[in-house]
Amino acid sequence: MIKKTIQLFFLLILFSPQYSLAAQLSIGERLKLNSTHLNEEREIQVLLPESYQSNKEANYPVIYLLDGDYIFHGVSGMLDFLANKAQLIPDVILVGIADKGTDVYRQYMTPAGLTAPFKKEDGGKAELFLTFLEKELKPYINSHYRTANNSILVGHSMGGLFVLNALLESPSSFENFVSMSPSVWLNDHEIMTKAKGFIGKSKHKPTSLYLSLGDEERQGVYGVLQLLDESQPKNIDWHFAHYPSENHNSVNLVALRADLKNIFNSWRVPNKKLESSMTPEKILAHYQKVLSSLAINQPIPTPSIKSAIRYFYRQDRQADIPAFMAKMKKKLPSSEQAFIIMQASYAGHFDSPKAALKVLQNTEKRFDYSVEYTKSIAATYMQLDNTDLAIDYYTKALTLAKAYKANQWQINIIEAKLLELETE
Repeated sequence: MIKKTIQLFFLLILFSPQYSLAAQLSIGERLKLNSTHLNEEREIQVLLPESYQSNKEANYPVIYLLDGDYIFHGVSGMLDFLANKAQLIPDVILVGIADKGTDVYRQYMTPAGLTAPFKKEDGGKAELFLTFLEKELKPYINSHYRTANNSILVGHSMGGLFVLNALLESPSSFENFVSMSPSVWLNDHEIMTKAKGFIGKSKHKPTSLYLSLGDEERQGVYGVLQLLDESQPKNIDWHFAHYPSENHNSVNLVALRADLKNIFNSWRVPNKKLESSMTPEKILAHYQKVLSSLAINQPIPTPSIKSAIRYFYRQDRQADIPAFMAKMKKKLPSSEQAFIIMQASYAGHFDSPKAALKVLQNTEKRFDYSVEYTKSIAATYMQLDNTDLAIDYYTKALTLAKAYKANQWQINIIEAKLLELETE
């Protein structure tokens, strides 16, 4: 009774308006870098996926977003749904590259030998800025975060021109180049001279180019498409999408969403395919191949994990689960935590909450830093009517969620569970 009174007092203080610790909307971390190549200080915005702290063995593709301050919020929100919630693509790290005013930005986006828009005295410095990205920014990100060998350069308008020029200058600098409504028109389409000397003639490792265009006619993109179509370069996997219902300023988010789904098109297995033809062994084999091809290591999508565990219960083969889990641990080690949580969920539903708790306790110490794992233990104690331990674990989950700056809706769920337990 005394323990419950103390817990209730703590919760009342924690949730009261005066002492509210509610999470703020996460927009990442603002960092300043001193660039030797540019001889100036540059700012970047780094947003880690919400799962970053709970999956300590995982690594992540990196999106480098030009003109970051202009479209960072739109892209980060889109990624939260596309990757975190819908799991249509893997989780990614987003790096927004801030500009230093319109004129400076345009000059850095303009290829050498050309002049910036409406500023004939400003010679292009795109190659210099590309050197900054390759020699300073990427090494910094790779040394400070768990990055995969999978990077995506994204730019729109003048940034799109920069992306196209980066491909022509250094095709191995990024694995994927996303150029949205690029300003190919600049200086009377002068970039086409360089493109004609490169596309279909240069020998470099395979890379991908994603071009897009809204309802606009004078960007000069069709000249690039004609060159690609005529040359059919074997080392450039190129794609183009036209969005006639979008204008120049709205096409970027729509195009980027589609391009990311295309880049990671093997990540999600449709539910119909999971149900009809994917055994647990086939799921393991599929994602082994996917993770290898994308050069990443992170948990596979929840629907695929659920399908694998559900298979054993539908086939009345629960006795085969331990052998499968051992195989999974070797082939998909970064997915082990998620598989164990799903295994416990099914054990709790079809067997008993005690069976679920046993599954979770076997590896509790290894995953005691995980919000989801801790929540699963708390929910199991709740099923067992062990209110004190349920409160303890939900309180721990809440502390972790706030420390990791989890989305507010995640925190709301945990707080609601704690209040429910205290009012029983």
